[in-house]
Amino acid sequence: MPSQIFSLPDDVFYNMLLFVDQPLSVARVICTQIAPLSSDTTNLVSNTSTLWDFVLGGYYSTESGVSSPSAYRARTQRRTSKRLRRTTAKEDVIHAHFNLRDQTEMALQEVAEMAISKTPKPLSLARLRGILTNYGPTININQRSAIGGTFLVDCCRARCVKESAILACVKELIEKYGANPNIPATEGNTYNRVNKNKSKHNTLPCLVVAASRGMPTIVKYLLDNTTASIEEMGTSRFRLYMNPKKSVCGTYTALSFAEKMKEAEIENGATNQQLPSLLKCIKLLNNAQARMMKED
Repeated sequence: MPSQIFSLPDDVFYNMLLFVDQPLSVARVICTQIAPLSSDTTNLVSNTSTLWDFVLGGYYSTESGVSSPSAYRARTQRRTSKRLRRTTAKEDVIHAHFNLRDQTEMALQEVAEMAISKTPKPLSLARLRGILTNYGPTININQRSAIGGTFLVDCCRARCVKESAILACVKELIEKYGANPNIPATEGNTYNRVNKNKSKHNTLPCLVVAASRGMPTIVKYLLDNTTASIEEMGTSRFRLYMNPKKSVCGTYTALSFAEKMKEAEIENGATNQQLPSLLKCIKLLNNAQARMMKED
């Protein structure tokens, strides 16, 4: 059966792979899931060139949005000796993959720095667009940084920024670049001491961040316009509004984290009138949970 699949024209087979994963992940699918099926598929993956040409096209898009392997090669051509020059499409894919990873990592670092900075350049839609354009035209928008952050989660974490600015950045990442709200960031060992509901759980989705920080417009957008899961749990620590010296930490769903934040704020002297945004988040998540239970 694997050899029969590979007997298909390369363009047809490549388009089939696009139903499995996004263009930037097709190479991983071929190498980790298809090549190991048999010795025949291993040889075919190693020796086919046309298929790797199509894969290469997914790493670079022209200004018109059309994938173009030749345009990629022209863009990355460099002076080398004949012994070192890349001569196969597969080798070009390997180079493109590492180049994409490094470019995306630099973009992630800049966004993370903006998210935590107060002055002079906090997070804004214009600055986010500038970074993505500078390191583009192709960015692996769902890649995690070396320290575990993602574009979506880092934007939702941004400090000293209006909620409307964060919402604009979230919309840009999801609607223009296809960011997946269900791909979480990974928290470091700082939180390994927290009593968790799941063993060694250290992931953090953007919905949990938005709910815990009391950002109802972002919670509503994620619930109404994306596939963000309300059942996904997140591990982190969030400081209280009433007493920044205290915080809530643990592993909870977005709704549970928001409710824990509310309880802690009230224990530290807050009233419901002082927590309108957090209460809106809890209401939105309760409604979403009720709809999900009704559908089941």
